[in-house]
Amino acid sequence: MIQVTITSTGRNFLKEAATIFDHKSKMFSDIAEVKLYLADKYGKMPKGRNKIYRDKKDGSSITVGFLYSFWNQDWSHNSKKWYQTDWLEFKTINCEPFDIKGLLKL
Repeated sequence: MIQVTITSTGRNFLKEAATIFDHKSKMFSDIAEVKLYLADKYGKMPKGRNKIYRDKKDGSSITVGFLYSFWNQDWSHNSKKWYQTDWLEFKTINCEPFDIKGLLKL
């Protein structure tokens, strides 16, 4: 399983600090499903030029995601435009059963 986590941030001007306004997590069975979902959400598959890295214990780092930025506007409320940056992170998830005996003894 592949987990995609999208944290959406927004700001009115590029020089402002961004604030988080949405956080979603979805599971997919393979990378093809992930690509279809991202193409459906963003209109095309994002290029992922601005990468997100995670440091490993041995001092090396791996690429775990990327940023996708664009100007957005809520047409239903006739709002003004804001600059949105979505932080997309990818993880593999091993869905193994979890024994909840210890949890039930609370």
